[in-house]
Amino acid sequence: MIYVVPSLKAKEKLQCEGKAWAESQGFAYVPRGKRTIQDLMDEYGEDFLVYSSRGPQIDRPEGSHFFSLNMAELRIQNLRKGQRDHLLEALMGVKENPHLLGGRTPQSAELTAPLRRGAESLPCEGEGNRLRWRGSSQRTADSDQRPAAAQPPISVLDCTCGFGADAAVASFGLPAGSRVDALEVSPLLEAVTAWGFSHFAHKKDDVTAALRRISLRCGDYRDYLLSDEGPVYDALYFDPMFQRPVEASCQFQPVRAIMEHGGLTRDLIERALQKARRRVVIKERDFRQLCRDFPDVTLYGGKYSRIGYAVLECDSWKK
Repeated sequence: MIYVVPSLKAKEKLQCEGKAWAESQGFAYVPRGKRTIQDLMDEYGEDFLVYSSRGPQIDRPEGSHFFSLNMAELRIQNLRKGQRDHLLEALMGVKENPHLLGGRTPQSAELTAPLRRGAESLPCEGEGNRLRWRGSSQRTADSDQRPAAAQPPISVLDCTCGFGADAAVASFGLPAGSRVDALEVSPLLEAVTAWGFSHFAHKKDDVTAALRRISLRCGDYRDYLLSDEGPVYDALYFDPMFQRPVEASCQFQPVRAIMEHGGLTRDLIERALQKARRRVVIKERDFRQLCRDFPDVTLYGGKYSRIGYAVLECDSWKK
């Protein structure tokens, strides 16, 4: 059971709002009194949320986590300026498309920045020509070079939603009619992120609309992959980095104790390739093991970026 308590100085209106939200989620609402965070942890362990003017938040001695767009804000601004986003390119399998996804026209005609073999930021070992690098010199099929208006919508499942930034960017930037669903295994984190998707109001209506289109539920992606049931998506997206955050990152400190630390194994990736309709996308810092396991992987990302996206095409793998 998740318990919801109001913030220490919450007015009656905010308390009523928190109680109504808690009841709508099937959570137990309890008065705060003058109890400190340590008092609440002594009584409820990790199973409580504090409802404040910023919505539900995870409060711990290390800090607080509440919903915000974080880096998604900057990425959405960049999309408005016509700049590329490597996650969108990876999800769509876009190679050399002179238009941004979602109908936005970029300043540059080239979307995809090449990854250099052996670059420190994205190390990888391949087997000859079997490893494909996203380079501006590559030629692609006509279906990959259609203008944005002609790009068909796709369905995506974000299997490791976390704070929701990638799901927000995907919902905003993918072609009209696309579907973005998400899973988050931590009930507390899922509750905070789901509140943001359904309640957070951005100053730009199209960003708010993008958030509202995301469907998030609490669940373990491993259960979805190993089940023969459930909806089929064009692309499955994984962020194992979220499960292994940088130790020094203050952003992760309040949620570290409740985070899921299970890794994405080769067997699970193979199951994802069987489950997805078109491709599997994996966000990582170091692709060496992935490239050894799947030599036909295609990498997306900037030359100097600390992270990148590995794309495994289902048809290519099944051959």
